[in-house]
Amino acid sequence: AKLEAARRDALAESGDQSGLQAVLAAKQRLAVLSSMPPVEAPSGLGVQLRAYQLEGLSWLQTLREANLAGILADDMGLGKTAQALAHLLTEKLAGRLDKPALVVLPTSLVFNWKREAENVAPALSVLALHGPQRDFSAIPKHDVVLTTYPLVWRDAEQLKQHSYHLLILDEAQTVKNAASKAAATVRELDA
Repeated sequence: AKLEAARRDALAESGDQSGLQAVLAAKQRLAVLSSMPPVEAPSGLGVQLRAYQLEGLSWLQTLREANLAGILADDMGLGKTAQALAHLLTEKLAGRLDKPALVVLPTSLVFNWKREAENVAPALSVLALHGPQRDFSAIPKHDVVLTTYPLVWRDAEQLKQHSYHLLILDEAQTVKNAASKAAATVRELDA
């Protein structure tokens, strides 16, 4: 709080009103996180979400409301994919999923995501950009687009021709090296 006050005072003294406005806007967006309202699972969801999964869905919806990026970091096997799909289905049912969501994941998880989407959120249309025959022209026709970390930088030019409702990085530690080609590519995507 002291650092924020000092920064606000310094910006006010320098006459940089745009910087002051940016600080105040960021503070308002972050304040939303202190009161995370519960949400209900979307209709048409093919699984019953547990309490902690509903809390994860609430977290994702709160981040969306505040226009913030975030991390969903449950332990392995606790249904992060189902929570992400519930979030995407909620977005679709609310009319906000006007562009596809891009999911970048390890190659070994492509079929898991496809199968999970079929079971958990069958109302979402999924395109897997995997293998030698990748149809980039089909991207706008789908709700969810899957690609892999090895392909995201190879297909960067085709992927950058589209904008995305949001970007999901499954196993995001894959891009923790900011100098890697995959990390550079995901930062350049319009999501």
